[in-house]
Amino acid sequence: IQILFEHMATQKDLTDRFEYNEEEFLMDNSEYDYDLFNLCLLPVFVQISVVFAKVLGLSIVGRIITVYASRSVSDAANAFLGVLCGFLFYGSTSIFLVALVAITYFVMALACGTGKCGVVVLGCNLTAVFICELAMVEADRWHMIRGSVILLLMKLSSIGFDIDAGVVEPPDLLCFSGYSLAPSTMVFGPFVTLSQYQQRKNTVFGFSVLVRVCNSIVLSYMTVLLSTCVLSDLPNALSNKLVKAYFTAQSFRASHYFVCYLSQSSALIAGYGTDIRVAEPAQVEIPKSMSRVAISWNRPMHFWLKTYIYKKSRGLGQFVAALFTYTASSILHGINFQLPAVLLSIFIFSYVEARLREELAVYLDCCMGDRKSREICHHSNNAFRRAINGLFVLINVIQLAYLGVLFDSSPIQVEGYSWLNVLRYWTDLYWCGHLLALIGFLLTYVLKRANAARAQPQAKHRSD
Repeated sequence: IQILFEHMATQKDLTDRFEYNEEEFLMDNSEYDYDLFNLCLLPVFVQISVVFAKVLGLSIVGRIITVYASRSVSDAANAFLGVLCGFLFYGSTSIFLVALVAITYFVMALACGTGKCGVVVLGCNLTAVFICELAMVEADRWHMIRGSVILLLMKLSSIGFDIDAGVVEPPDLLCFSGYSLAPSTMVFGPFVTLSQYQQRKNTVFGFSVLVRVCNSIVLSYMTVLLSTCVLSDLPNALSNKLVKAYFTAQSFRASHYFVCYLSQSSALIAGYGTDIRVAEPAQVEIPKSMSRVAISWNRPMHFWLKTYIYKKSRGLGQFVAALFTYTASSILHGINFQLPAVLLSIFIFSYVEARLREELAVYLDCCMGDRKSREICHHSNNAFRRAINGLFVLINVIQLAYLGVLFDSSPIQVEGYSWLNVLRYWTDLYWCGHLLALIGFLLTYVLKRANAARAQPQAKHRSD
């Protein structure tokens, strides 16, 4: 694709200097196809197959033991297989994950019965993670296990919150270790609750589940090959900054879908359910609203944030609870400027869009929700609904390109960009994402004043 764009860009110059040779052009492209297959598609396919063999192989072994062995043997086997999985992926660094599980069980045993077990466990885990990230663990080793640390924090804190709510009983050490270190969810996820882990033996692995596993594996291969061998090089052949940013962001999103489909297949094999959906790419690629993007990006993580953060803080108000939720997500992802900046921007964009939709619904007497709501929609005029929702989709596509440009293939990106790099990337795009949010905020303010002015005569007429 890159050579094709180069030929298109230089075609005029070539025709000026000498006659265009079509046979040579086709030969160059055939060589490119050969290099694409041998230097990218094939090596990536082989490497990903090794990853699949490790994760899915251990998941299958754990599933077999779960079905045919007793609960205690199954828990012990999952804990052992999880340690083995961590060693296969992270080497000696995986000892930190085991240590975090051991420390958390000790803290949980002390905090049970206080009614604050979830808060205590989450605070203890975050403290331990911050100490290791800032002082104890080398940066390259830490970023290698960061994803598994996030999953562990979510799992361990969910146990504490569920104990406080009376959803589960305090687990014994074997059950706690098996759930926390289960190989099917340790490296790539997804997040599952302790209740799902305890009920996995009752899940029937039928033909429909097998079809879903195969479908997830195929989609996982397709997305990683698309991200690595096609989309990663495409931005280099483009000149328009916004279009270039869009394909850079799409490459990152495709790699995220690979992880989601891989984790979905391992969770289905392990028996955590028969209808597990980790991500919804269609909802992200055609973003009807930024809030739908946040939900569909990682549904299990959204469940954790909504259940254990948003609902716990909802008494402080909807805005504060939403702010706490995005702040918790930022903290979970580590100490760097890049991710908090993106997540805070998503919160701002989502909030402004939601308020703008509310004011537009009143001003135009039209249902402006991002989902079909015929049952609860009482507006009479819906002629503008599709046109305005289409405009929101276009704006959100620009926002995703604007935010996703930070997640390129630079080696620095692995550890997170500094605030200077973030500002430089967004300055190159003229801060278009935040400018769109500012325009939306101003338009919301104007519509709110107009709606208030329109409502006063109507209220006076009804009182008369």
